[in-house]
Amino acid sequence: MSKKNRNIVVAVIILAGLLSIMIFSNSQSALVRQLNGPIEGTENVLTIGDKLFVISKDNQIFTWQWSDLSVWPTVAKPQATMIMPIADDKIIYNPSTGSGKLIMTNLKADKEISSLPMPYGAECKTIKASQNGKFGIVSINFKEGTQKGLLKLGVFNESSKEPSFVFQKDTNAEKFAFYDFAITNNGNLLGGAGEKSHAWVFVSDINSQSILWEKTLDEFGRFTCAEFSHDGKLFFAAEKVRHVLMFDAVSGQLLKTFAVDEYQSATYQKQNISCIAVSPNDRILAVDTEPVGNIWFWDIQTGKKIASLSTGAATISSIAFSPDSKYLATGFLVTPEIKIWKVPQLK
Repeated sequence: MSKKNRNIVVAVIILAGLLSIMIFSNSQSALVRQLNGPIEGTENVLTIGDKLFVISKDNQIFTWQWSDLSVWPTVAKPQATMIMPIADDKIIYNPSTGSGKLIMTNLKADKEISSLPMPYGAECKTIKASQNGKFGIVSINFKEGTQKGLLKLGVFNESSKEPSFVFQKDTNAEKFAFYDFAITNNGNLLGGAGEKSHAWVFVSDINSQSILWEKTLDEFGRFTCAEFSHDGKLFFAAEKVRHVLMFDAVSGQLLKTFAVDEYQSATYQKQNISCIAVSPNDRILAVDTEPVGNIWFWDIQTGKKIASLSTGAATISSIAFSPDSKYLATGFLVTPEIKIWKVPQLK
């Protein structure tokens, strides 16, 4: 190699090093706090009211106050197959497969408040809550009995005696995959994301139990994440790789498409979106992309990309905004850290 070429190589290496330092420094300056979460890793993080909830991979819940994250969290350790916090400092969980009920408790899970019976033959698959925690929704499969093969979604709140089933599909008659669903804060709309040969998305009116609109998009393989804006006017669906689509929640009109930059990872794993979140003020969309562990931020109104940050981890399991939309919590699938980041502000 000639001296000139060596100098060029050295210059490129130095430049790459400086860029790496700048990226690392920017990421570190965005990091404001690190919490000690579940030792086995995090399944989900979410904000309800003024609290930050972290759900572990073995269904324990750690609860912090956003107003003072330095205070040691309340920890609930029920024997549960799935679990979800809801409004008014309550937790609902399924105690075991085939138990036939959901149990509602306090934040420590040491006091049973009520229980919601499940129909005969029902197996609980997932529990989710609206962003304000006022409404919960449970997905169940019927494994036996006269309803065998049905998939149903049931809505409940803290005063419910049993879930109200508002959506169903027959897995025997129709081939589909259902990956995620969401419910609006007022409990009026239900949105789902999945696959019917191609990417499939729908929004249903809960009160009339009728589908408002339904789309199958041939250009994508599947939708894996679903989320409403906090005011319930917008519905977001993320396809598996790098696009998030924003629809009018009532009409189904496609309003915007947000695209994560394409990249080649060092580990040669395929690029994918693992989770999305909408800020409580409905102004910012946050999207996590793997395997590099980057989070991208967009201005929802304009569709313009605001910024991105590197979390320094390969597997983010979930993200959640703070109540004032200024911070973002990230949970990691295989490590106990819960990191709190500054959210880039709109100009």
